[in-house]
Amino acid sequence: MTPVFDVIAGLPVHALVVHAAVVLVPLMAVVTFAVALRPSWRGGPASRWVALANLILVGICYVARLSGKNLQARLSQVAGGTVAAQHGRYGTLLWLFALALFLVALLIVMLGSRTGALAWLTIGLAGVVGVAAIGWTVLTGDSGARAVWEPIIANTKPPGG
Repeated sequence: MTPVFDVIAGLPVHALVVHAAVVLVPLMAVVTFAVALRPSWRGGPASRWVALANLILVGICYVARLSGKNLQARLSQVAGGTVAAQHGRYGTLLWLFALALFLVALLIVMLGSRTGALAWLTIGLAGVVGVAAIGWTVLTGDSGARAVWEPIIANTKPPGG
């Protein structure tokens, strides 16, 4: 029996889902920070929509993690050993950064349009978590891209070469 997060229409689920995570984690980090900055956005429906989007993002990142494990198991059958081991270690943690974004978004919803020290603390937290999430996403994505493409590029010639 094929695992749930293995293939769709013959394509690895990971290759389909990972692009959403790579685009949406940095995007939601910036949007979450922007909503934290504006008291009118914090107190309005924007904060609830951002929290919901971040919750969905946690699910996307978790599916990317599970599908990555399945893809790694599949590729290990033909390549021998563990494929993209470092990428797998990074990817295992990415969903936790998405979860942290969601928790910050919940804090923003609870803060509402209030100002003062708590607002500045929340803004700072949104900034730190956002930068960390973006950094971890870049690190994870770069290691995956290198694991896939460096061996191929190293064994091919440039066009016209």
